[in-house]
Amino acid sequence: MLQSTSRGIQISGAFIIISMSSVMIYWNSYQTKSADITIVNLTRQTTEISIKTCLKNPPSLGHFVFHHFNGTLEDLNNKYQKYKPELGGKFKPLECQEREKLAIIIPYRDRQRHLMDFLSHMPPMLLRQRVEFTIFVIEQDPQEKFNRALMMNVGYLEALKQDNYSCFIFHDVDMYPINDNNIYKCSTSPRHLAVAVEKWKFRLPFRGYYGGVVAYPKAVIEKTNGFSNFYFGWGGEDDDLGARLAVVGLKFVRPAAVYGRYATPVHGKDKGNPVSKDRFRLLGNAKSRIWYDGLNSVVYNVSKIEKKKIYTHIHITVDRQKLEENVKLKNIELEMQHLKSSPINKQ
Repeated sequence: MLQSTSRGIQISGAFIIISMSSVMIYWNSYQTKSADITIVNLTRQTTEISIKTCLKNPPSLGHFVFHHFNGTLEDLNNKYQKYKPELGGKFKPLECQEREKLAIIIPYRDRQRHLMDFLSHMPPMLLRQRVEFTIFVIEQDPQEKFNRALMMNVGYLEALKQDNYSCFIFHDVDMYPINDNNIYKCSTSPRHLAVAVEKWKFRLPFRGYYGGVVAYPKAVIEKTNGFSNFYFGWGGEDDDLGARLAVVGLKFVRPAAVYGRYATPVHGKDKGNPVSKDRFRLLGNAKSRIWYDGLNSVVYNVSKIEKKKIYTHIHITVDRQKLEENVKLKNIELEMQHLKSSPINKQ
């Protein structure tokens, strides 16, 4: 029994204490003695006030259709205004509290129509999935050949300067999911999401294909040192990614093909992105480069950051010569550290 005495107070009905986290209601009977009041026989009921956590698998998800978008960016801004995104395109579920912060990284150059389709198609799906997310568009200047993997490194590093994201999805701008049961979240293993792609008749082109859309938890990206910086031009970087995972003892997991379905509109070859003539040579030593060719050696310059209403657009320039020199220096640095720490040099 809890007793409390207060001088000069009259109480009837309920004694209520309110804290920041809960409301506690004490129903009481009491006796009075002159100016003193003694509260006796308290029973307690507590009602917690909290925001519920988002469900791992939200209801009412399923197949939906991809449509080309013919409007303007301002049309999209108006469309998503009701969801109250923060400047830079940070969306949060209005109904619940999400467990993780998701950064979607898009390597980009000269794909305005595809980007508009992406911005029209993706946020509604992610909002149905109750995901907290920000879309980052990483655009490389046209002076150098397109380097998709390097831009994924840049996207990772620049996104972390904005917020403490725990999950990263690296996404081609021309792939559009058509089943929102393909949940855009991370697990402890990297996830390959683009399992059944329209341009390959909704099948994997080959068993070891990891391209298009992959989801990485932050810890795994750090473990693999991100991605290689050397793949200028088309091809090779996805296979290099598979080699890195093998080095650290990890494998991709995939959703069922019925869920991992993507529409892929037909388009011509990209200017400034010819097939890489070096890709097979690079793949030959991919496993040995993991420790010095990646996040710890990437070199780039951010020329502009545009925080738009529904996404963040980061413009970068790349000096290939400086990049290659820095990667070589990182290799030498690691070799020197290894020599210093060897048992022979410690004697």
